[in-house]
Amino acid sequence: MRSKALGLILIALLLGNGALAAGQAQTREEPSYTFKTLHSFTGGNDGCGIYGGLARDRSGSLYGVAYLSDCYSGGSVLFKLTHTKQGYRFRVLETFSSVNRLCDSTPAVDKAGNVFGVCKGGVSNEGTLWEYSSKGKLTVLHSFNGPGDGMEPEDSVVLDASGNIYGTTYTWGPGGSGTLWEYSPSSKSFKLLHGFSDGDDGGLLPAGPNVDPDGVVWGTTEDGPNCYYCGDGTAWNYDPSSGTFTTVVDFNSTGILAPQSRTVFGKEGNVFGTAFGTSGGYNNCGLVYELQKANNYAPVVAYPFTGGDDGCLTYGRVRLDKHGHFLGTTYSGGSFGGGTVYELIHKNGAWQETTLHSFNYSDGSGSQAGMVTDHKGSWFGTTSGGGKYGWGTVFEISGVK
Repeated sequence: MRSKALGLILIALLLGNGALAAGQAQTREEPSYTFKTLHSFTGGNDGCGIYGGLARDRSGSLYGVAYLSDCYSGGSVLFKLTHTKQGYRFRVLETFSSVNRLCDSTPAVDKAGNVFGVCKGGVSNEGTLWEYSSKGKLTVLHSFNGPGDGMEPEDSVVLDASGNIYGTTYTWGPGGSGTLWEYSPSSKSFKLLHGFSDGDDGGLLPAGPNVDPDGVVWGTTEDGPNCYYCGDGTAWNYDPSSGTFTTVVDFNSTGILAPQSRTVFGKEGNVFGTAFGTSGGYNNCGLVYELQKANNYAPVVAYPFTGGDDGCLTYGRVRLDKHGHFLGTTYSGGSFGGGTVYELIHKNGAWQETTLHSFNYSDGSGSQAGMVTDHKGSWFGTTSGGGKYGWGTVFEISGVK
């Protein structure tokens, strides 16, 4: 769980059942979709603590990482769900050693079927970047060393069109408050791109970066700018072609507090993400924000969650479907308190929210990551708790059009 998140969770849970002021957002009635639990984690060899999301390869197989195996007694677990005519078959690909413990990230898969990810463990417990090759070999590509290149790589890595890997660390590094880095599989070289210093750039990076269609790397900090362990955070980008780092948005005085997820890019170049809440006016149950490109990336609240049937605490990223709608999950709230799967549709000048599913603990609870889609109306995600054994699930929701 994010260090700053713990205090904000308590605030959100206390305030989560409040009513949203009239006219601030629109919520549609819950429709009927098909929800299926693909795997319930036992807490044994298959692992426990599914904080990251899933990656999908070209054949439709799904990959994910459990935080630890055997319920806190072993290394992390890399698992795969293979798509077959009979459904999805679960198997453990690798039980990581103590060097690869504490993995709460979403993996990434390249065109060749190699899987990449990060963990917080390592020789000095400062983090690792790893590869599980398409031939079944696990390799530590880089071990983080704290003051030199950062500590606690969070969330996920992203690959650009050339196969280069970009990622962030939550804290430390030469500026003391996290880093942006690049790894080239072709040259097997690691490069520090920016050390966050709690200056104009902000600090503490709870989510990995994303690459826009022009190859520019985008991300957020949850603190700053010019403020150590305080402030509302920043949005930034880095242009690899010029080596230019830019602080795009200072969230102070915008009402948007502590961005939490990777960004995603809309059709008009607008940038979307999730945050814990606002500094006033809403319930601090989380929100989806929009940075409007045509307005110099001015931030606006696209949808604030109420803590009711729509859910509360938006850790995971939203994802765009082929119709221009956004889908995501909440950690808590919903009809049963275990969180939700939601959809946002832009209609009549406003984002309207539909709750597609409310987790009831028996089918999962506490989703902390975004989802992945097969682009045919099916979406796949994870929960950190609940399910048949209480240790989390992999789920599918289909029929989304």
